[in-house]
Amino acid sequence: MRNSKVIDMKIVPVFLPQMGCKKRCLFCDQRSATGFSQLPSIEELNKMINKYIAPDERFEIAFYGGTFTALPVLLQKRYLAWADEYIRKNVCDGIRISTRPDEINKENLIFLKKNGVKFVELGAQSFCDDVLHESERNHSSKDIEKACTLLKELKIDFGLHLMIGLPGDEKWKDLFSSWKTVENGAKTCRLHPTIVLKGAPLESLYLDGIYRAVRLDEAIDICSDMMAILESNNVKVIRIGLFVPDELMKNIVAGPYHPRFGELVKGELLKKVVKFVDPELLIYTEKQASIVRNLDVKAIAGRELGFVVNKRFVSWKDALKEYVSGGVEDVRAIERTGTSRNQCSNRSSTT
Repeated sequence: MRNSKVIDMKIVPVFLPQMGCKKRCLFCDQRSATGFSQLPSIEELNKMINKYIAPDERFEIAFYGGTFTALPVLLQKRYLAWADEYIRKNVCDGIRISTRPDEINKENLIFLKKNGVKFVELGAQSFCDDVLHESERNHSSKDIEKACTLLKELKIDFGLHLMIGLPGDEKWKDLFSSWKTVENGAKTCRLHPTIVLKGAPLESLYLDGIYRAVRLDEAIDICSDMMAILESNNVKVIRIGLFVPDELMKNIVAGPYHPRFGELVKGELLKKVVKFVDPELLIYTEKQASIVRNLDVKAIAGRELGFVVNKRFVSWKDALKEYVSGGVEDVRAIERTGTSRNQCSNRSSTT
């Protein structure tokens, strides 16, 4: 059963910029994206977390930006012990970490579980091996599946990070990765379009004309269909698009960055579903109020997002399932027909 408490908990991020990473991926430059370049001291962390402490409000502490399980064990223990202090103070409800699929094993998962880690976020990025290879990830789709299996065996909830627009990527591959995320039992997913960051190895490929960044409209279209697949199958999309502070905007060289990218994706998905189910009436909640104005459909406010179709109420979840089954290309046939993931680039895109 889905642990909604873990999924919906407020997250306090602690950035460990590229720490534990044995090699930098083609697209990565944590300093350009976050402004952090050094490991934080315990004193700095205490000062930071005091800003989040509020009466009757609890949070999770999340270690992001590096490969946590590849850090020296003593350093892992140091950070986890610091976070555990706030668990014992009853203001922190648990700990989550991010890591690579190939840096997961039974031993380090048992260690994490014993030290208060409730949730693991895996940087999968893609389930197509050609995309992983061209992005210099140095792990395979089998590594992702193996990590997911271990997490399920040890009953640790987990989420996956997926990226679109990586070298060698196509829309159908992104949809395929979404279905594989569902199949492998992830509870959550983050969707990130590839942004060319100053200082990342991808920058030189872009400037030399070797890499083409995805357009904003392409990214919105792809991510909206990925979100449809994921959320119609009970995988909560907890983030869409990279957050870049205003003072670091100068580090974006190219790519589909937009400060309201998530809102644009959700609006596009709602528009697609409305067009597909062709309702007489759209019922929206306060959360959708800002995007409903742009839709050519009769709409009223209500307590639950849904539609009236042929005089019957259709929930958002049911409408989403209908759209996925009839409005999104079903790329799962790749494996059913025996096509190897190592031959992903040989399949012609039909989208």
